[in-house]
Amino acid sequence: METLVKFSSREGRRIVRQQLNGNHGVDAVWNSGPQRVSVTLLDISSLGFAMQVPARYATGLRTGDSVKLVVSPLLRTHYHVSGLVIDSRQQGDQVKVSVVIEHEITPGHGNLKPIELQPGNRIHGQFQHPFFYRQNYYFDVHSLSARGFYLQGIDPGCVLFSGMRLTLRLGMFDCDQSVVGTVSDVSCDENGQQCCFLRIDMLALSLEQQLTQYCFHYLRTTPKELRRSGLRSYHVKDLVQFKFVETQQEYEDVLALRRRNYAAVRKVDAAAPLSKLSYFFDRYSRILVVYHQGKAIGTATIIIGRREIEPMEVEVLMSEAEFEQLPAYDQMFEVAALCLDKGYRDTDILHGMFEHIYKHAMMNGRNYIVISSDKYLLEMYRTVGFQDTGFSFVQPKYRDLKMHVLVMDDLTTKWGKGMNPVTWWGVWGDVSLYLYRRRIISYTLPEKARVYASRWLFQGFLRWRDFSTQLRRFYGKQCERVGHYNWKGANSNSRPLNRSGY
Repeated sequence: METLVKFSSREGRRIVRQQLNGNHGVDAVWNSGPQRVSVTLLDISSLGFAMQVPARYATGLRTGDSVKLVVSPLLRTHYHVSGLVIDSRQQGDQVKVSVVIEHEITPGHGNLKPIELQPGNRIHGQFQHPFFYRQNYYFDVHSLSARGFYLQGIDPGCVLFSGMRLTLRLGMFDCDQSVVGTVSDVSCDENGQQCCFLRIDMLALSLEQQLTQYCFHYLRTTPKELRRSGLRSYHVKDLVQFKFVETQQEYEDVLALRRRNYAAVRKVDAAAPLSKLSYFFDRYSRILVVYHQGKAIGTATIIIGRREIEPMEVEVLMSEAEFEQLPAYDQMFEVAALCLDKGYRDTDILHGMFEHIYKHAMMNGRNYIVISSDKYLLEMYRTVGFQDTGFSFVQPKYRDLKMHVLVMDDLTTKWGKGMNPVTWWGVWGDVSLYLYRRRIISYTLPEKARVYASRWLFQGFLRWRDFSTQLRRFYGKQCERVGHYNWKGANSNSRPLNRSGY
């Protein structure tokens, strides 16, 4: 004979939970004006709780009144919880009070602009509840910034309080990464799942780097958007693709990139035909193009000229007297039509472009780089080692724009002549050492010492920068905790809670 199995309803389970007698390991003290009253919790969740109070203390308690509890689920751990009364019923000498918890809603990400994650590329993770025995809960990261994570999809049975400390494990990286933070802004979505914001104490540098790479690779987030979210995004040149134009489609990508960037500074019209963006030297030059997830974001043209047959741009547009004062013709090459999308400029991608340009030129036996720039980019080129020659010419292609001519000699690129050793290694060090190991260039003993000393100083600088960043973050968090401490967000593990609530 088949036995019918009847499962209890959700309402039935709620009634069973409310029949708890208070001996389930949670102490609760009600701050009723000047008095501290021990109460019995019948039920508690992230959104509300029910408690039994002696009738003599509940006199005058009405619907809508504010109730403040100090809840202690573990020794030396307590949470401050406040709410509004929605129901009050007397049962003998006890009064059963039902309360909806008030969760303060704040802009969790603050002034930062968070990176939103779509359902198809959400970061998944889990955490172990701080006072439930071996209870793991899963979540999805809906948005992130350097300030914290907004979590969704948490099981409704998980009890979350503002001020609760959680340790998250994010399993999407090379190894599981732990993040410690403080819960705030607890709410419930339309599917009945819980949401909350986790304010991060201090984001580990390794985790920040992997988050940056994940957003840059899979979300196609630009460095500018990463900076707006508070994440560092300078070192990304290893995450993009450098290649030379080989097909007509790649050349059209370059022309569209030029039009996009030149139109942004009003050099050309945004609707100008692509043919207007081509140069006379494109047909015999090597054009470097940088791709990020299939989109062209940077380009530069390398002109290794042949006098009068395949001339450089400066050879055509400069006066003959000034051009003759530049380095020997067969020892120099020109970089022209360089542009980089605005969202990628404050990164090391420009350095990566110059590395590939320099490598290509040195393998063709050229030692001096000549480049022309408008007044807005002069300082940027100076920081990577270019020297202003004092010469200039007018570019008729772009409304008679005045262009300044700059030169970099081989000693600067080779071992850092005239440059700060740390700056030089960050721009030219890797490619210089690569060319040395390929026997394309050679070092004297002092030059070799300078190169390796620059690498050592650069590595030391990076360690100091990372340490000081972590120190500033930690110090800032401590100051913030002192300045914004209040009873709603408190979660203290420093002292036990006695029966008086102190």
